[in-house]
Amino acid sequence: MGIATLLGATAAFIIPKFRPSTLQVVLLFTGSYLLSITLLHLLPDLYRQHSCPTQVGLYILIGFLLQLLLCFFSQGLEHGHTYEGLPSKPFDRQLSPFSLLASLGIHAFLDGVILNNAMCTHLHHMHTGHRLLLGISLHKASEGFALVTVLNKLFQGTKIIIGYVLCFSIASPLGLWLSSYGSQKFLLSIDGLTALAAIAAGSFLHIATSLFFEATTHHHIQRHQVIAALTGAILVICLEYLL
Repeated sequence: MGIATLLGATAAFIIPKFRPSTLQVVLLFTGSYLLSITLLHLLPDLYRQHSCPTQVGLYILIGFLLQLLLCFFSQGLEHGHTYEGLPSKPFDRQLSPFSLLASLGIHAFLDGVILNNAMCTHLHHMHTGHRLLLGISLHKASEGFALVTVLNKLFQGTKIIIGYVLCFSIASPLGLWLSSYGSQKFLLSIDGLTALAAIAAGSFLHIATSLFFEATTHHHIQRHQVIAALTGAILVICLEYLL
């Protein structure tokens, strides 16, 4: 996950001007993949794991609303909303670099938590974790690209941008490690880990659905965008039911 973030950030340095149409296709594919794996795999697992399944929906709603709050501070960078349109002057009042990094870091931390939950649930089926890792990695790469694009408008120097990217890149691995350590040392019960994973799933739902809206112009979908969305969904269906 950290490597995917760094790759996306590196791409932003190499290709500072990315074609919006290409970006829209990538975002739609990623959103479709994340939404599909959440609905077909993550949510059923969460409801099976928790001792009180009726509470899972509450945690999912908390995650959805938490992501809405985080987007207030990051201006929706998680789903590509601020790739364009930021003012060129440094330190825009409406977008604090610290709040941006903090909100993205919390979101990335939860990504690590939900990956650990998937790996713990399917110890004998590691390909399950690999499917989720693929979706998260695609998401992290696009976030890394977006982060550098935004920071280029807030800072003049490259070193401080690299520092921000490195801090962000360790958030997901940190979430994975801490949740794994907590469960192994019995600091987190199964229900506790499931609750955290459900909050992360709610965040996924917010991100995935937002990607569909942000990747379209005036909510008008082109043919290539439909193909990208269907490809992401069909890929998850094939991985879930055919492999």
